[in-house]
Amino acid sequence: MEVEIQDEKHTGRVAAVFDDKDSANAAKKKLVDNGISPSVISIVKPEDSNISRKIEPESHGIAKTIVKSHGWLGLIGMILGLIIATALVISGPEMTQSSPLFTYLVFIFFGLTFGMMIAGAISIRPDHDPLITKTVEASHEDHWTVIVQTDDHEEIGLIKELLEGSAISFSETF
Repeated sequence: MEVEIQDEKHTGRVAAVFDDKDSANAAKKKLVDNGISPSVISIVKPEDSNISRKIEPESHGIAKTIVKSHGWLGLIGMILGLIIATALVISGPEMTQSSPLFTYLVFIFFGLTFGMMIAGAISIRPDHDPLITKTVEASHEDHWTVIVQTDDHEEIGLIKELLEGSAISFSETF
């Protein structure tokens, strides 16, 4: 059985910043002409009111990832806590053997807590912060940003190769 805790279709992003609208549109056309689906390409204009949806279009997938990751990793943490507690009750120090209920409660609680903390680290996606920050700053500085959603490392390389020389800067996440 394989457990999938990531529910986003495209976990990777490439953002390329351009000076003007024409450059951004030319970049999008170049990407489409080279096989990138137009449905995964967004253009963020200066002071764009839909910037958050263009940067993170899969908010429903992100919400499902949060729920799934906390559920599964919390459960895995509880099971590991149960295993450790059992080992300690069977052959551990006298304290754990004389208070098995307390030992189980403590280790299951901490297993659950650590599982959920790991899930939280997965859910907040700190790897997206630089791309988000750079895109928002570019929008405030009257630049245009082309954002491509992808889940393929090779496609990220192709996108950067196609836009190299015409973009002011790049950001990527995966």
